[in-house]
Amino acid sequence: MSYGYPVVLRLAGKRCVVIGTGHEADQKAEGLREAGAEVVVAPTFAEVLLEGAYLVVAAGPDRSDNTQIFAACEARGILVNCLDDPPRCRFTYPSVHRQGDLLIAVSTSGACPALAVRLRERFAREFGPEYARFLEICRSLRERLARLYPGFLERKTLWYRIVDSPALTLLREAREPEALAAIEAEIEDRR
Repeated sequence: MSYGYPVVLRLAGKRCVVIGTGHEADQKAEGLREAGAEVVVAPTFAEVLLEGAYLVVAAGPDRSDNTQIFAACEARGILVNCLDDPPRCRFTYPSVHRQGDLLIAVSTSGACPALAVRLRERFAREFGPEYARFLEICRSLRERLARLYPGFLERKTLWYRIVDSPALTLLREAREPEALAAIEAEIEDRR
């Protein structure tokens, strides 16, 4: 059994090609656009589509070209996914839950995508908008904390204290001023 290697791709400005028509093709194209990719959508395959492509998704109801698409992408070193055709995929789509910068992706390596969806739904109930706000706050602190605590281990310990502080609970309860005070208390306590 070969397991996948999880990564999050940064696709801003990358040329991505979606081959096919219908709901799945539209959905994959939209997701790539949301990631900042330059998306080309074509109803049918032609090798010229692969010029300059970083990633290709074959998402049409007609899978007769999948072998050709996969081989052409492999020859060019292009990441490729032929939907619902695991032998012709170099990556798979996980089920994803987002809250701002928080990204939780669940994969069953193709064994049972329905389980991945159910787990994503569970995560959506547990990880709400307070996580997005918490990460906005943390992003705003990164440079300051790097200056105040130049030592990696000390800074790492502080980040764990901030994460373990009452801040997330307070944000969930719409008590942001108190959440900010809890974070500041952790920062000052370490000085």
